[in-house]
Amino acid sequence: MVMTQNTEADAKKANAQKTVSIYKEVVPLTVGMLSENTRASKENMIKTIHKSVLGLDKQGQLRPIADLKLFMAQASQYGLNPFKKEIYATYMWDSVKGEALTPIVSIHGLRKLARQGGVYTHTGAAEVTMSEDGKDIVSATVPVYGQYDKSQAPVEVTRYTAMFEEFAKTNKDGKLTSTWGKMPRVMIIKCAEANAIRQGFDISGIYIEEEIASTNIIEGEEVTE
Repeated sequence: MVMTQNTEADAKKANAQKTVSIYKEVVPLTVGMLSENTRASKENMIKTIHKSVLGLDKQGQLRPIADLKLFMAQASQYGLNPFKKEIYATYMWDSVKGEALTPIVSIHGLRKLARQGGVYTHTGAAEVTMSEDGKDIVSATVPVYGQYDKSQAPVEVTRYTAMFEEFAKTNKDGKLTSTWGKMPRVMIIKCAEANAIRQGFDISGIYIEEEIASTNIIEGEEVTE
């Protein structure tokens, strides 16, 4: 009985040491992201969230630790927290590289990124243009505001008009995908706001999910080009 207990204890110790060895290089990249109110080690916390952050590959296996390190480094660089849904790890299909890790931000994450520059203050009300018969959305225009002089009121920095037909995502049958079909106004307004923010506050290379072509996103086991 004592031998069995020792064997189990040794196995647990070996697994704990393995976890620390694998995830210790990720820990510095998560400063300020993980809760401190837990008895679990940060290595164990990262091990637990590895799957939720990157998902599984087509074979149902965890994606490489190198991808996790890369994504967490990107999140840290942007100052965004993936555990608060400010930035997501998405795998896009590249005809040359195959699966390509691509960071995508939420609209809240993009606003936070804009605020880091010290100018962006808020997004204005959207203006949605409808077709003549009032049945279809033609476009959405969104202004963004900034404050260059703290003693003055915020001013409009820029505005962007997103054309519905250019951003709306459709399936293979040409019909709007579920989210675009259910919430077309919300989706096109987010696209307009994202472009206005990037344009007005010199942000590049980062996009929101609503802008990404759904047929290029790897979901489950089906990958389309």
